Amino acid sequence: MSRSCRVGRRGFIFGGAAALVAGAAVKGARGQAAWTALGQPVPSVDWLNGVRRVIVDTDPGTDDLLALLMLLGAPGLGIEAITVAPGNVEYDQEVRNALYVARLFGNGTIPVFRGLGHPLLNRSYPHAGFIHGASGLGELVVPDGGAPAAAGHAATAIVDIVSRFPGEVVLLGLGGLTNIASALIVDPAIAGKLRGIVLVGGRYEGIGTNVSFNSMVDPEAADIVMRSGAPIVMTGDLGPDAMLGPADFERIGGLHTRRSEIFLRSNTERLRFEMQTRHKPGATYNDPLAAAMLLDPAIIDRFEQVHVAVELNGTETRGAYVFGGTHLYTGELLPPNAAIAAHGGGQRFRDVVFRALQRG
Repeated sequence: MSRSCRVGRRGFIFGGAAALVAGAAVKGARGQAAWTALGQPVPSVDWLNGVRRVIVDTDPGTDDLLALLMLLGAPGLGIEAITVAPGNVEYDQEVRNALYVARLFGNGTIPVFRGLGHPLLNRSYPHAGFIHGASGLGELVVPDGGAPAAAGHAATAIVDIVSRFPGEVVLLGLGGLTNIASALIVDPAIAGKLRGIVLVGGRYEGIGTNVSFNSMVDPEAADIVMRSGAPIVMTGDLGPDAMLGPADFERIGGLHTRRSEIFLRSNTERLRFEMQTRHKPGATYNDPLAAAMLLDPAIIDRFEQVHVAVELNGTETRGAYVFGGTHLYTGELLPPNAAIAAHGGGQRFRDVVFRALQRG
């Protein structure tokens, strides 16, 4: 593919947004589909076992913070870089949040890269300060100053790292997928060099359409990633098994470590919001669930392999994931391009969280 884009200090310069999305995309036109085919269940995904190198692509909010606290310093796991994606709050604040967490828990060795601070087509999307707070980290005060972001762009950093360690690197996508899509545009061949991509997906409950905040941030980027051919695992809807409730917060409060205290300062309001406004029994943590799958893949005991598309044009459904399907005119089963976490043990997930927050 011709490189009709280049990376500059302020991000990507493209030869036209339409050419970008059409050119990156991938493998021809997609036929209209009838959503009639269920996913195929499998007990595990082999490449999730023994992961040693991860790039965390994140839009640091309260749930991303917990995911980072779990991963940074985890035995046997190397965080090659943190790349900052558009998503939860204002972009510069997200960068400050990522630098702050990396400085506290990354021993000054993990580079943080800025990416494109807005979606590929620069369309507006709703921020999520209503749940994450104005700073993205709840009541936690993030000081100014400290080390700057690493030189270079998130997309080229992803390409360079994946190319240096073919077959080893997992991309963990916790925010809008702009950086990952941009890396695939710069070098589509990295799709075949990745160990895999783990994404925070929609509320998969079988065939049909469901919204995901991260794909809604940048639908074109999500579409590029889903059609890239890279191995993909997505979180689904595990309900209470991906939640932390009041008793869990109380247990975390008894740990008295730096990690547990930072978690509580940033997430207590999130718990209150989800219980009082959304009437849930606890706060949902899909970003930490995605991180936990890298630390203990047996948390998930059933995946469903399914075809996942991204709705790009719907007035009310733009950015929604569309799960499953057969071709409308031929009846052909659309091939699966993702394995979705469909069932797991909630206590096992919580145990991974508790162990991480005990590390100090």
